[in-house]
Amino acid sequence: MTASKKYAKAMFEVLSGTNELETGYADLLELRKVFAANPRLIDILDDIRVSDQDKQSLLAPITENASDFIKNFLKVVADYRRFPQILEIIDQFQRVYEADKKIVRAEVISATELDNDQRDRLAKAFEKRVGAAKVIFDTKVDASLIGGVVIKSADMTIDGSVQTRINKVKELLLN
Repeated sequence: MTASKKYAKAMFEVLSGTNELETGYADLLELRKVFAANPRLIDILDDIRVSDQDKQSLLAPITENASDFIKNFLKVVADYRRFPQILEIIDQFQRVYEADKKIVRAEVISATELDNDQRDRLAKAFEKRVGAAKVIFDTKVDASLIGGVVIKSADMTIDGSVQTRINKVKELLLN
């Protein structure tokens, strides 16, 4: 198990045990946005040539209104020099959280843009198929599919595209 997974599991257990899972999750997502938007900040916070006082002043705007959980998390990350892994730690936490809440992420590729109704119906059908409480789609358009959709999640791929059906017919005719 990687260090990122260990940190994520430990944070999940702490937040679950204190009934702060939802707020902690939301706080971590906001923290992730800050570090993703400022990758140089990660480098500076990990640089041993930068004084602890300077690092604290860089973190002050982030920790000013932060929860105790976020403050403690950042302290542990700093103490164990895990700033280069901070995004991965938060991503791992998100995976643990989503697995617990039965949230499934999937990529949907369609020949044309899906409207909200189509997306909602597809999400409900996919939720049933995979036993999820909620599905979060990342949608893309690929005109080469001709029609239909392809859904890819971590566990499965469902290919209902016209292009694949045409390819199967071609294969049958050629064999």
